[in-house]
Amino acid sequence: MIPSVYQLPQPGEITVTDRERAYLDFITETQLLDTALWHRFVRVFQTGADAADRGWRGEYWGKMMRGACLVYRCTADPRLYDVLRQTVCDLLSTADADGRISTYPWERECCGWDLWCRKYVLTGMLHFCDICTDSALTERILDSMERHLDCLIARVGPNAGQIKITATSDFWLGVNSCSILEPVMDLYRRRPQERFLRFARYIIGTGGCSGGDLIALALENKTLPCQYPETKAYETMSFFEGVLAFYEATGEQKYLDAVLRFAEAVFETEITLIGCAGCTHEQFDHAAIRQTEPSKKVMQETCVTVTWMRLCARLFLRTGNEIYADRVEQSALNALYGSVNLFAQPFTMPKSGETVPALPFDSYSPLVLNRRGRDVGGLKAFDDGSFYGCCAAIGAAGLAVYPLIRPLRKEPATAPTLCEHRLNGCVAFTFGPFVLARDAAKESGDLAAPVCPLRQGETLCYTLLPCENGESVRLRLKTERGPVLLTDYASCGKRWAENDGPITVWMPTQRPL
Repeated sequence: MIPSVYQLPQPGEITVTDRERAYLDFITETQLLDTALWHRFVRVFQTGADAADRGWRGEYWGKMMRGACLVYRCTADPRLYDVLRQTVCDLLSTADADGRISTYPWERECCGWDLWCRKYVLTGMLHFCDICTDSALTERILDSMERHLDCLIARVGPNAGQIKITATSDFWLGVNSCSILEPVMDLYRRRPQERFLRFARYIIGTGGCSGGDLIALALENKTLPCQYPETKAYETMSFFEGVLAFYEATGEQKYLDAVLRFAEAVFETEITLIGCAGCTHEQFDHAAIRQTEPSKKVMQETCVTVTWMRLCARLFLRTGNEIYADRVEQSALNALYGSVNLFAQPFTMPKSGETVPALPFDSYSPLVLNRRGRDVGGLKAFDDGSFYGCCAAIGAAGLAVYPLIRPLRKEPATAPTLCEHRLNGCVAFTFGPFVLARDAAKESGDLAAPVCPLRQGETLCYTLLPCENGESVRLRLKTERGPVLLTDYASCGKRWAENDGPITVWMPTQRPL
């Protein structure tokens, strides 16, 4: 195994800041200690709930378990550990006679999102092994995960009578299924069985999707991510997390090179000012350029934010290059913190206009004259009439990743300053790592009006103001048309159900003709 430059801290090894603690406490109390929610997630495995609609309910348990285990590394909360231990035991009990743990019955397996959900079983269980203090339970989990994966290896592969992994889903050219590579390598690291490595090499050999070789495209570095055979940002980044894990196990340099080039291509062409990707729903679409365009559609998905943070964090731990830690911070302080539903606001579904009760995270982050809380990504109902969403399940991992790597990076040596970002005839502002925005709930000005900032020489003219209501930055910018109030993006638009006004990061510098 190739050692990392850094290792993630163990429970109790770090001191979190007050702001980090507030977010970690919020998600622990409102989500991670909710035993009824964990039971609901386990029940979908007991009932085979995803087969009827080829759904993805089976992802929720593993996504939230991964996040909960990372949160536990930050807080060492014994209450949380006890809840996680119990739900792990509950899920282990759902394995069938062969050891398979799935939300699809065996006669309808290997379609839809089955492999994706089975990936998250592996992911969640192996993350719990990282914090488990009971060696007997750890061995029980690893034995179960070996059997769970062996069931898949018997069914999926290149041999006669097997299903090609890229044909196990009719969504996104199978890249969702191929993203199981990461936990396969994680299990191989703990139980180095040749059959697991052979299965991983098979996945690598497919290139990640049925429409082309994503690894080869990344290495060649001539095709933008938005031009890949499939452009689903979350699943594609998840696959490349697996490619990185494959390098870590084998030391084969080209796979590290592929991930490094992919990550740079994503950053240069897809990552917006707030640290997310995708201005067309959740897909790569050259968002670095398109981010100034007004849109009433959803954009900048929270699942994409967290997956980008995880990929960058892993590259930071692997290489020690602080640009990756900076990118984690950019996403955390802006897109991710902005998505946390601190005030339990309900959501409005765009097609039906139906109001949906609060979840702990908003799924989408607006950039130009739009409001939060406009949809729930990955929404699925349960048999008791309740529901959940993909972004709500993944968000805790992001809240933990940032404080886990922050102590490993160098602190900035200079005081934050207000900076000039211009693109496509628009302007946006940052203050240190914080993206600033205008919020109709905080000021009465016209948010669509042109903003032409005043300067003294090269310095923007502004006045810092005392922060209010949990803000991190509050300032008054002097412009040709009068002062404009700017506050940190994460604090803007947070009470969307109480105030329907928009927020905006990008502002025009002149009226359109």
